[in-house]
Amino acid sequence: MRPSLLALRLAVLLSLSLCPLRAEGKFEVLGPVETLDNGVVTLQVTPKTGRIVSYHRKGEGNWLAISDTPPKPNWHWNPWGGDRLIPAPQFLSPQIYGTTGADDIIDGEPWTVVSKSPIRIEMQSGVSPQLGLRVTRRIELLPGSTEAVHTFRFERVRESPFPVHAWTITTVRAGDYVVMESLPMLHPGWKAFRTWPDLSPVAVTAGVALLGKSRFLKVPWPGELLKLGTFGHWIALASGPSAFRQAIDYDAALPYLDATNLQTFLDPKAPTYELETQSPSWFLRTGEAREWKVRWTLLDFPADAKDEAAKAAFLNATADGFVPSK
Repeated sequence: MRPSLLALRLAVLLSLSLCPLRAEGKFEVLGPVETLDNGVVTLQVTPKTGRIVSYHRKGEGNWLAISDTPPKPNWHWNPWGGDRLIPAPQFLSPQIYGTTGADDIIDGEPWTVVSKSPIRIEMQSGVSPQLGLRVTRRIELLPGSTEAVHTFRFERVRESPFPVHAWTITTVRAGDYVVMESLPMLHPGWKAFRTWPDLSPVAVTAGVALLGKSRFLKVPWPGELLKLGTFGHWIALASGPSAFRQAIDYDAALPYLDATNLQTFLDPKAPTYELETQSPSWFLRTGEAREWKVRWTLLDFPADAKDEAAKAAFLNATADGFVPSK
């Protein structure tokens, strides 16, 4: 009998030992580090894994959590944390790959560095045989800002019947709570989010609620595993006086096969904490390509943001005007 998705994912999560970034800039498993630095923030990637392993302001700690741990045979997940890309809906993985895991090429093989400057790097994945897909990722730090712009280009180089999307999963350090915009797309007048019942008992979501009469959803730190999602333009980790926000485009006219485009996965026992964003799903023909952007920002809450609703309103107001996807 094939192990369930829940059992496999929990096994991988329990194997994680998330750690801070190594000072020497190289990992035994994750490999050498490429560093971007604009004088305000530092961002580091490991081309061997295609993952971002560090993002922080000068003099501050890493907002990401990582693990320099070898994958276990036949688990089909790489337990490294950081920021990674899953290029297809997970519920289709058994049909696409014959496992419940991720893509062995795009989330398993080295990425090639195409170009590099002090504030910009462009990397390219190998070609996924199942998806006929090659992904190019460009990361750029904006001058004088904490903002990092991530541009993904998905190019179908061989025929494949499967849809693709940009699903970014960012493993973060522990914080106070997760907050996200929640547009009235899911069960209007009832719930502002959806859950994954095989991962999270309904009781775990008891403290999840919109802040006052706003459209901002607060997810308190749970006592056990919690996975939920909604539709919106941004998601953030709040930690003390600061927040790490990710902003994306959203188009209600396009298909989102996970029925959400913002998700969070919080497991205090592993421990593993994730911010997740998704693009629409694309049904590409050979030679077709799509681009998608995710914008990261580190912010300090203003002194007049006295409560969580005011802090969420600040995160929303400062997310306006981000560059949409093409």
